[in-house]
Amino acid sequence: MAKKAMENQEMEQNQVQAEVKQPAQKTEQELAEERHYLFDAPISELAEYAGVSVDEAVKLRVMEMVKAAPPKMEITVRPVEPQGNLYGFAWITVGGITINDFKIVENKDGELFVGMPSRPDGKGGYRSMAYVDKDIRKEFNAAVIEEYHTAVERVQARAAALKDKPRMAEQMEKAGKQAAEHNASRPTPTKEKTAER
Repeated sequence: MAKKAMENQEMEQNQVQAEVKQPAQKTEQELAEERHYLFDAPISELAEYAGVSVDEAVKLRVMEMVKAAPPKMEITVRPVEPQGNLYGFAWITVGGITINDFKIVENKDGELFVGMPSRPDGKGGYRSMAYVDKDIRKEFNAAVIEEYHTAVERVQARAAALKDKPRMAEQMEKAGKQAAEHNASRPTPTKEKTAER
């Protein structure tokens, strides 16, 4: 009995493995045709191709499009006054998940790069808290550094716009003088006794 159960389980595993291998056995032409129906063809043609209802074809297309779409990455950068080789901080939001404390750092060659978030390890060193795949590391660094330069340009433009405007202390001093002149030109109020009731 136990032997038969093991044989059945082994047959099921072989069947699953055969099903998993099946997509790899498709030719490029078959894969291209499948992509055409999934992403480009009218829904009715996808339904006919997949042998499902139109509603199921819509669900299938939406699910495949979601799987195929890269997650949106939002980069926010806060430049700081350079402190040693530290030039700023960044936080990244990918698919609703935010990772903080990326550091924008200058290397020995004077080039900026993105340092991963890290925490002290208790042994005098640091331990990285996030990792970026080697495959996308170059693009990731380029995107963060580009956003850093954009943020620096915004700060510089804001500083240039404020350069021509009077400073707050000057504005307060001018307002105080105007108020003193205005008060001096007004007649001094007299105190009148109010009638007792």
